Amino acid sequence: MRKVQFVAVFWTLFLAIPLTALALSMAAYLTEHLGEILVSIQTFSLASSAGGRGWIMEFAARWPELVGMVIGQLVIMAILLFTWRSNKSEEHTNI
Repeated sequence: MRKVQFVAVFWTLFLAIPLTALALSMAAYLTEHLGEILVSIQTFSLASSAGGRGWIMEFAARWPELVGMVIGQLVIMAILLFTWRSNKSEEHTNI
């Protein structure tokens, strides 16, 4: 039993220490360079979108379509669920 506890603690520390150091270094990097990162994202967004409007404006124009597609998929899934349940209940009543 002692070996299992040692192995569990060893692997936990083996993974936790480097990943904690990585998280701390990434947090420090983001703190120092967040302004530069946001400017580069905005520049890329304006350069790569249709008409130079930016990705946020493109997504803002398209969100009603996305919501409609999601609602449509939910309705289709609800219909399939209800028909599956009704078929299942018919099988039990025929037996």
